[in-house]
Amino acid sequence: MKKTLFFIIALAGILVFNSCEKRELEPVLDMEKTINPVISSPGNNAEYILLEAQEDALWANITWDPAEYNVEAGRNWNLINPDKLGAVTYTVQLDTEADNFSSPLGLTATTETSYSMTIAELNGKLINMGLATGEAHNLVLRIIADVTDGSTYDNAVSETIKMKVTPYAAEIVYPPIYLLGDATAPGWDNANALPLHAFNETQFAIVANLAGEGKFLKFIQTLGAWAPQWGTDGTGTGESGPLVFRPTEDEPDPAGIPAPAAAGDYRIFADIEALTYTITKASETLYLLGDGTPAGWDNTAALPMTKLAPGLFEITVNLAGGSTYFKFIETLGQWSPQYGTDDSGTGDAGNLVFRPTENEPDPPAIPVPAIAGSYKITVDLAKMKYTAVMAN
Repeated sequence: MKKTLFFIIALAGILVFNSCEKRELEPVLDMEKTINPVISSPGNNAEYILLEAQEDALWANITWDPAEYNVEAGRNWNLINPDKLGAVTYTVQLDTEADNFSSPLGLTATTETSYSMTIAELNGKLINMGLATGEAHNLVLRIIADVTDGSTYDNAVSETIKMKVTPYAAEIVYPPIYLLGDATAPGWDNANALPLHAFNETQFAIVANLAGEGKFLKFIQTLGAWAPQWGTDGTGTGESGPLVFRPTEDEPDPAGIPAPAAAGDYRIFADIEALTYTITKASETLYLLGDGTPAGWDNTAALPMTKLAPGLFEITVNLAGGSTYFKFIETLGQWSPQYGTDDSGTGDAGNLVFRPTENEPDPPAIPVPAIAGSYKITVDLAKMKYTAVMAN
């Protein structure tokens, strides 16, 4: 009996000793020794003016150094990789400086140490926060590190980054009308007619390649349907004329609009309220020049742009920055046809102003962006707009 009692007491002692030893060796996280995440970009006090013309461009790549944790194993302190604790979740928060994270917007929750978003994505989030467009807002950004799901440890919080951001009012997208006819690429296939850009509910434009004399075109409102439809009457020409509206298929077809005599790219403009149309020759080649470009103002050395589609051109080029400018010309060695801008044009985007002949006054030159660098410049002759976006 005594031997049995001694054995039980000894066994209990061993279990207690092992349990104490195990508890002593279990890792214990000391949050007082934690190094918080550190935001490396964007920089503090940066200012951003968001532009719809650059909506697909990267706004910022938010990056940060990871949090570092100290863990006690027995009596030894070791700085260890957070992965040994399990995945650390980082939450990126944005708020107004006035609210100071009282009701922050969570941009993402990730186990990575970076997060990217486009200008359009950020703009939408700011509008959803109730921020007015066209006005600069003081915002704050921070990163919160959570070491384990459901843990009782406090989160590790980065310093606060301040920034000033101006969101834009998104352009209203109006329903298009469509171009078709044997003068156009889709022919009379009303299921594949070409969409016109809608400036508003009644005015539309497209640059399209037309086949030439003896061919015709029309406009329809709905793909796959022949009404509503717009044609012309006996006075319509390959340059301009009245539109004749066919509201339903119970009404007779109006005459087709004649194509210009020469085949090529044309800008076609339709006003379905005024019931008029115009067809004007569109540039099929474009060149970039200006003191903000490598070509300077030498119109014989202007840089060729790539034609992506009728009326749509693009080039990626280094721009000088500062108080320099650029324009577009159609023909090397000639100053017309030429495209500049108006008083509202900026280094980011603006309206195109056309100079058809040298008898017309020069339009203002387009200012380059403030920061020198590589830019993708796009020209859209249907919309008569240009954009300059810093290349990634």
